[in-house]
Amino acid sequence: MGALTLGPLVLPLDRALAALGFAVLLLGAEVVARRGRPEAAAWGWQTAALTFVFARVGFVLSHLDFYLAEPGAVFAIWQGGFAPWWGVAAGAAVTLWHAYRSAEIRRVAPTLGVLAVATWWFATGILTSSQQSIDASLPAVTLIGLDGTPVALDDLGRPAVVNVWATWCPPCRRELPVFFEVLASESEVAVLLVNQRETDSQVRAYLEAAGFPSDGVLLDPAGAVGSALGVVGLPTTFTFDADGRMVDVHVGEISSPALRTLIASLR
Repeated sequence: MGALTLGPLVLPLDRALAALGFAVLLLGAEVVARRGRPEAAAWGWQTAALTFVFARVGFVLSHLDFYLAEPGAVFAIWQGGFAPWWGVAAGAAVTLWHAYRSAEIRRVAPTLGVLAVATWWFATGILTSSQQSIDASLPAVTLIGLDGTPVALDDLGRPAVVNVWATWCPPCRRELPVFFEVLASESEVAVLLVNQRETDSQVRAYLEAAGFPSDGVLLDPAGAVGSALGVVGLPTTFTFDADGRMVDVHVGEISSPALRTLIASLR
C-alpha cells in the first residue's frame, strides 16, 4: 500500500492506518474512563490487545506449515503478516463479554468500536483507491543482470515481483534468503532483485561472502527504478501484473508467507 514518512522514520501505510484505528479506540476509552466510567479503559486495552494478537494468529494459522518449521518467525511482526478480520472478530467477542457484565460498556462500546474500525477501514479504502488511480507501471528502464544479460523492465511479458535493495541495508540482507528461495522454484512470476546505487564489484562481493547466488539480481547504479517508483525506504517490494501495472507495495522487510501471498495474488 505504500509508506508514511515521518522525518527519517518510514512506516508501512497499512500498519500506520491500523495504529490509527487502535489510537481512536484507546483514546476514546480513556476519555470515557476519565468521565467516571473506569471500566471503559479496561475494555479498550483488552480489546486492542486481543485484536492485535488474533490478527497475527489468523495469519500464522493460514501459513501454519511455515511457522511450524520456523516457530521463532511468529514473533517477527515487523515483517508484516496480519489477518485483520480475525482481529476484528476477537475484538467483537471481548466487547460482547464486557457488555454482558457492564451496562456502561453496552452504551459506549458500539460507538467507539465502530468508529475505530471505520477509521481503519475507510482510510485504507480511500488510500487504496487513490493509489490504484495513479496507475503506476514498471518504468521503461533496461538493467543489467550480474550475468551480463540486459532486462527491459517494461517488456517482461509476465507478472513480476520487484524488490529494491542494497547491501548496506540490514533488513534487505535479512530478507534476501526468502527471495532466493522463491527464485529457485518460481516460473510463472518474474522475481527481480534490483540493487540500488551500488557497483558490480560491491554486489558480487557481498553475494559471494554471504553464499548467495546471483540469479535475479539486477544492477541499478543510478537508482532509476527507486526514483521512478517513488521508493522512500529500503527494502521495498512491488508487485506488477502481466501488463506491467502496479498491484501492491510492501514497505520494509517481508516474510516468506507474506511474499508467497503476494505472488499467489498475481496468479
